[in-house]
This record gives sequence, structure tokens and C-alpha cells, in this order.
Amino acid sequence: MDKSHDYVLLASIFIIGLLIGLAINGGTSYFTDTLAVTDDINQTYTNAIDDAMIADDNEISSNLTPITENNSNLTWQGNGNDKRVLVVLWTTHKSSYPVGGNVTTYWGETWVTVVPEIKNFFKSHSISEQYIHLRVAQLLGLPPDSKDDYFVEVWVNPKDLFRPTPDNEINDTTAQLDFPSSVNPAYEKWFDENIISSYFPKEYPWTRLGYTYDWGNPNSHVGLSEFVIKNNSNIAVKSVQTTKEYLAS
Repeated sequence: MDKSHDYVLLASIFIIGLLIGLAINGGTSYFTDTLAVTDDINQTYTNAIDDAMIADDNEISSNLTPITENNSNLTWQGNGNDKRVLVVLWTTHKSSYPVGGNVTTYWGETWVTVVPEIKNFFKSHSISEQYIHLRVAQLLGLPPDSKDDYFVEVWVNPKDLFRPTPDNEINDTTAQLDFPSSVNPAYEKWFDENIISSYFPKEYPWTRLGYTYDWGNPNSHVGLSEFVIKNNSNIAVKSVQTTKEYLAS
């Protein structure tokens, strides 16, 4: 076969793949072609980790979700000091979260987003069913081979939450690159240790800026506002659903 024929064939395959990718996503190019999903996806994730290692001023978002009682986009339960906000986590450990039960997070910190932000994302983006799991992993800044497949909604007291940023308050809309002078040494130690475990070896594209690294969007890596439930916090489990059930509800 001559080289000119090879080039025509390769170009045709590329164009067909590109069109399939666009069709899958309703015109939104989260996947450029089928090869990007099967062959290049691990490299894309590695590149995301490399990029996330260095945070600079132009990556700071001023649109982080504040957890405050006057934020009408949040869902609340209870009153006074017992008031709790509804958050959601993505996990493999379905049995650790009995619906209607109270759970103590003895295993360590638990990373969450607020309800209903991830549902809102999928309502506004048309993603083919076969790519939903991957798209969730991308949006949450998790590996492409993530085994998580359950969304668990839990009620948590805001005092048991922090934003995984140098300035870890949860009631504002932006995060800074540097620790404040009043930083708790224990928190600074946790933060530094999480840098090591995220990037060395390469595990997660942690932004350190209060939002997940969306490695599925070539136009912007700003994902959802993320928070962490502190170790040994008491939470109440509202619901447990599979990924597809949750995003369809």
C-alpha cells in the first residue's frame, strides 16, 4: 500500500473518530475521539497531575461555593448548632453507609462536594451512558480506572468541614495560594503530607485551590467546589445510589 493511501486512510479514521466524539457529547468536546478514551486517557490523567502540581494566581477561582446559611443553593437540615448541610461523596464502600443511620468517619478524611452540584453538571451536559462513569471520574479529579460507583448523600455539620486549601475556611468564594499567619500547625502538616501523597507517586491532580481538577474539559480545568469531612466526624446518611441511578434522579 502506498504512503498517500495510508495518509488518506488515517485522516479518514481521525475525522470519523472526531465526529463520533462530538456526537457522544452533544457537540461538547470532552472526548476528541474514541482513541482518546481507550489509548491516551492515562497520559491525559498524568498530564493533569503534572499541571496541578504548580498552582498560580491565574488559576484562582472567585466562584467557589460558600457554605453559609444564606446560600440558597444548599440543602439544610436542623437548627442552631445542630444544623447540617447536605453533601455527597463517590465511593466503593456502600456498606459503610447504612441509609438512615449515623456514621463516624473513623477511617480518616472524606472528600465531598455539595448537593446538588454534580447533578446540575450532568443535567446541563449531554454525556453518552457508556462514558458517564469516566466523566464523573474526570470531573472529580480521579483516575480513569476509578472503581467508585456509589453516590452517598450525607448530612454533616459545617464545623466538621474544611476546604482543602491553604486558607481552609468554607464560608467564602475564593482560596489563596499561601497559608495565613494563623494557620494551625497540625493542618499545615496534613496539607504538606497530602501534597506528597497526591503527586509523589502520581495519584491525584489536587488543585489546592478549592475546586476539583476537571481533566475532561480541554477549555477549563475548574471543576466542582470540593470540601473535606474531618476525621472522626459524625454524619447522617440520607441516601445511597449507583452512579447512573443518582445522576438520573
